[in-house]
Amino acid sequence: MEGFQRWQRVLIAAACIALASQVNFQIYAPGFILALSALLLPIFLYFNGDLNPLLLSGCIAIASPVFRGILLFIGHSFRLDTILQYVVTDMVFYWCYGLLYYVIYWRRAQRNNSSFFLTIVLCDYLSNLLEISLLTDFSHYSYRLFQILFVAALLRSLVSCLLAFLYHYFTLMMRTESHEQRYYHFIWVASSVKSEVYFMQKSLGDIENVMKNAYLLNQDLQKLDVPKVYQDRALAIARDVHEIKKDYRNVTLGLGDYFATDQDAPMQLADILKVTVNYIREAIKDKHRNIVIEVHNQVDLVIPNHYYIVTVLSNLIFNSVDAMPADKLNGVIRITVADAGHQILINVSDNGKGMDVKTQAMIFQPGFTTKFNETTGDVYRGIGLSHVKLIVQEQFDGEITVESQPNHGATFQISLSKPRLIQEAQS
Repeated sequence: MEGFQRWQRVLIAAACIALASQVNFQIYAPGFILALSALLLPIFLYFNGDLNPLLLSGCIAIASPVFRGILLFIGHSFRLDTILQYVVTDMVFYWCYGLLYYVIYWRRAQRNNSSFFLTIVLCDYLSNLLEISLLTDFSHYSYRLFQILFVAALLRSLVSCLLAFLYHYFTLMMRTESHEQRYYHFIWVASSVKSEVYFMQKSLGDIENVMKNAYLLNQDLQKLDVPKVYQDRALAIARDVHEIKKDYRNVTLGLGDYFATDQDAPMQLADILKVTVNYIREAIKDKHRNIVIEVHNQVDLVIPNHYYIVTVLSNLIFNSVDAMPADKLNGVIRITVADAGHQILINVSDNGKGMDVKTQAMIFQPGFTTKFNETTGDVYRGIGLSHVKLIVQEQFDGEITVESQPNHGATFQISLSKPRLIQEAQS
């Protein structure tokens, strides 16, 4: 399959250059032409660096001159021996071009755009010089001839290399943007997983207590001479919970190893904000076209334990997105970051539907949520504001509060310890 694709590329290049060779004009001597094909050839060489140029130029040396010869023969413009001479010299041009390119550039271990351009100029110039020498029997040289050949080689090489380099640069930009989006997605997913693992590890203690209590219940039932069926049931619960705990621990260990903290590279706070906000903008653009997310950051800080910051910010921003009425036309979510000495202050505010005092008093309680599907009754997934508060307190020695009024939006205020932000992750 690979060999077929290689030959397919060669044949496409030969066909395109054969057609392009028909766009030409004659100069200096009969049969010597400057054609568009010599402008396309460097482009094919540039984007097919894995192909041996001897093979590529060899196929072009057959396709293009033969195609030109057939057209000359059909047009009855020249005698047969003259057509053969033109075809042979045309072939020599491409053979010489490919050989020079192979020797000067393709065999080199180190390649760059500058050496490619200089090689193309030299290949074009020397190949044209050899072709016209064959047409004139190596005579009638003049200073003007060398000027014409060099200027033609320089101009064609400039145009072809400019087109090749610009297209290559454009594709690199598109690829970089694509990789950046994937990186944003990875950071966001990794943050979600690490946060879930963090709370799963905390839940292991609760699972241990259930197992312990079930075992102690079995011991108490034995002392009270309760029927054995109840004793066995309590013991079975203890064993089942023990198996659940083992599976739970294996999952947390596996995810913890995969997203190990010691493999994380620190991130600038500005980059954390960029990753989070850009990902959320992409996630909500179809359903929430009228929401504008603004970022005002006055802090230049490198944060090793950045995944938890992404989690905190993304949950608060998504919370503000959910607070926007569906018919609101000027939704604004504003994130501000300021340095307050030993603390970093982060505010996430919106102009959504807001909350009453009763809701504000409950939003940080475990299990509380106002987000559910009105059709199915299913509660929406998320670590919840209670877990956000735990991360803020336990990981960054901080606090989170909220100010809100119904129909006047809400503002979440977070204060984080700067020393805790810039130190390595806490286990």
